[in-house]
Amino acid sequence: MTSILSFDSRSMQYLLKDEFAEHFSSEFPMFYRNKIQKGPSKLNKYFYRSAIDSALRNNQVRAVQEIISYIVKYQDNYVSSFLFIKNFTSLLDKGIFVGKLLNS
Repeated sequence: MTSILSFDSRSMQYLLKDEFAEHFSSEFPMFYRNKIQKGPSKLNKYFYRSAIDSALRNNQVRAVQEIISYIVKYQDNYVSSFLFIKNFTSLLDKGIFVGKLLNS
């Protein structure tokens, strides 16, 4: 659901409110990379996209900041670092604060 709604800052802000913290768990991550097929199924070519990638493509800086805050607070695991491998420079280019992310 977050991958679909990441194009809208208000949706992400509402979904990631602390009042819903009882539903958040590090055992079941909310943010991950989705495998998406590229072209016809005969070619077997894929690419991976996360909610962060979608938010960055739509210039939703606030949504990305909310996602990073959530990841630092509830999904603080080395596996989550793979979400930022290809888009870390884009985060810096857009002026998104990544200090908490680097300290986690």
